[in-house]
Amino acid sequence: MKKVIITGANGFIGTALCRELSTKNIQVTAIVRDQESNIDNIRKIPGISIVYCELSKYEKLPQLIRDRKFDVFYHLAWVGNAGKLRGDSNVQINNIKYTCDAVKASAEIECKKFVFASSIMEYEISAVMETNNIPNINTLYSSAKIAANYMSRTLAGALGIDYIRAVVSNTYGPGEKSPRLINTSIRKLLNGEHCAFSAGEQMYDFIYIDDVAKAFAAIAEKGKSNKTYYIGSQTPKPLKHFLLELKDQINPEIEIGLGELPFDGISLSYTEFDIDAVKNDTGFEAKVKFNEGICRTIKWIKEGN
Repeated sequence: MKKVIITGANGFIGTALCRELSTKNIQVTAIVRDQESNIDNIRKIPGISIVYCELSKYEKLPQLIRDRKFDVFYHLAWVGNAGKLRGDSNVQINNIKYTCDAVKASAEIECKKFVFASSIMEYEISAVMETNNIPNINTLYSSAKIAANYMSRTLAGALGIDYIRAVVSNTYGPGEKSPRLINTSIRKLLNGEHCAFSAGEQMYDFIYIDDVAKAFAAIAEKGKSNKTYYIGSQTPKPLKHFLLELKDQINPEIEIGLGELPFDGISLSYTEFDIDAVKNDTGFEAKVKFNEGICRTIKWIKEGN
């Protein structure tokens, strides 16, 4: 692997992937939405060239990217992966089109392989749909991801491109600014705020950001076409174990509100995933243990990030 393209390259996972590939002397063409986007986190990474292109204009990527014969096209960009836009049907339907446009663009620039970033949330909405429960409006995001996966995989096959889907578990670590569980909980506890949770009996898995980047590199190099790879720690356990470990890394004496909130979601068993596939096919194993990753994240946040 010598040359790759990454959409969403200045995002949380995209930045880590740029850094990881740079250490392997792989040339990265980073696709960023516009010149107002913050690219400070990737600007100085060796081997990075930046191309500005809105997702709605991905059909123009072949004209914007002068080079040809890329090894991998990583599609990480997605509008509305957090906040209210998760439940905006127009936004999420557009994301499906943008993903298909990315596949077509990868064919025009003679790219051999397309890697689509997915998440465990698609499995959660699939489980909800098997019940009589009313899906939360924000699950439109997950539904769009499922549709984008089906359609882009089909297009890739028709265009002669190898296709790989990466199902990413709960990612955490330095660089994250989102309102997700680990980032929010650490910041609240450091500020002396009380954190309320469910009883935490549902199964969960977390993976440190650097390991996510290494996994993405591994599946692109050695992964099998038309296969889905679960990217996680390979050791899921009840959420409360992670929360208590997080709390102890900040202050063992503080109390957290386990059981103060009801749990009305879907609990995955993780038998839905072939957890060992990425190890068996590529040799990848997550190296950063949760307590070590949490310590690094706490340190980063304490430094004013």
